[in-house]
Amino acid sequence: MRVATKVWGTLLLLFGIIDYVALGLSPVFIILTTARVVLSAFIFGYGYLLLSKPHLATAGHSTMALQIGGFGFFYLIYFLRPEIAAFTVAVIGLLFISMFVFVPNRLPYSAIAALLGLAGTLLSMIVNDRPAGVVIGAFFLLMLPILVGFFATQRLQIVQRQQYAMFTRANEANVELQAEIERRRVLEQELKRQATTDPLTGLFNRRQYEMLFDRECERSKRNGSRLSLCVADIDFFKRVNDEYGHDAGDQVLKHVADLLGNALRQSDIIGRFGGEEFILLLPDTGLADAEVVINRLRQKLEAAPLSIAGHQIGVTATFGLTEVCKDDHTIEDVIRRADKALYEGKTGGRNRVVPVPC
Repeated sequence: MRVATKVWGTLLLLFGIIDYVALGLSPVFIILTTARVVLSAFIFGYGYLLLSKPHLATAGHSTMALQIGGFGFFYLIYFLRPEIAAFTVAVIGLLFISMFVFVPNRLPYSAIAALLGLAGTLLSMIVNDRPAGVVIGAFFLLMLPILVGFFATQRLQIVQRQQYAMFTRANEANVELQAEIERRRVLEQELKRQATTDPLTGLFNRRQYEMLFDRECERSKRNGSRLSLCVADIDFFKRVNDEYGHDAGDQVLKHVADLLGNALRQSDIIGRFGGEEFILLLPDTGLADAEVVINRLRQKLEAAPLSIAGHQIGVTATFGLTEVCKDDHTIEDVIRRADKALYEGKTGGRNRVVPVPC
C-alpha cells in the first residue's frame, strides 16, 4: 500500500505539468495546483502513517476514504476546465481500473469508492448542464472499467487465496514430514541402541563388542599396536541376590558398569559378558600397562561401596587379563585364556588382577 500511495501522489503532481502547458500561471492553474498539492500531501501522509499503523491498510476504511476524496479533485476539473470533460471521463475510467488492480484494499470497499466516484462524476456533468445522452453514455462508459476491475480483482483474490491455501497445506505437510523424519531418526537410534547394548547396564552386548573386537584386531595388525582383553567377575554376586534380592543385584551390576565406564578412556570398550561378568578391551595397551589400569579399576571399585536398603554393601571383582596374540584367530581364543586367569583369581582369594601372557 505504501508503494501505491507513492506512485499515486507522484503521478498526481506530474499531471500538473499538463495543466501548466495548457493554462500557464492563470488563476485556474493556481487553484488546480493547490488542490493537487493538498491531495498529494494527504496521500503521502497516509503512506507515511502506514509505517507506524499498518493495520489501517488492513482494515480498509481509511483507504476507501482516501479514494473517495481523490475523486473530489476530478469533480473540480469539471467546473474549472469543462473543455476537457471527455478527457477527464477517460482518465476517471482508467482510475477505476487502477484503483481495483493497483491499490490494495478490500474488494467491497473499492467497489463502494468506485460507485461513489461514478455518482459524483455523473452529478458533476448534470450540474454542468451536460445533455442527458452524454450523461447516460458516460454512465455506461464508466461502468465498463468498474465491472472489469471488480471481476478481475475478484478473480485475482480467489487465485491468491487458493495459492495461499496451497502454500499453507504444503508448509503443514513439510512440518509433518520433518516431524516424521525426526521421529524415524529417534526410532532408528533407539533400535540401534537396543540392538547393540545391554538393556540393564547400557554397556555393549556380546554381538556389538565382538564386532568392535574384530575391528580393533584389524587396526592392531595394520598399525602394529597392542590390544589387551580383560574378563571381570563380581565377587560373591550370588550372595547379594540371595540376601537382598534381584533388584539389589541389578543395582550392583549398574554400579559396576557406571564405575568402569567413567574410569576408562573413551577409546576403551566395555561390554556385558553375561550374568555378573564384563568384558574390557584396551586398545593400544600392552599386558603390563593393562595390568596397571585394571588394578586401578579394582581399587576404585573396592573403595566405592553401594548403599542398598540402608546397608553398605562392599563390591569387589576379580579380573582375568591377557593380551591378544598373533596366534589368536577369534575372540573366543582370547577369552578362553582370560577365563583361565580369572579362575586362578577366584581360587586364589578373589578381588585381584591375574594377568596371563600369550
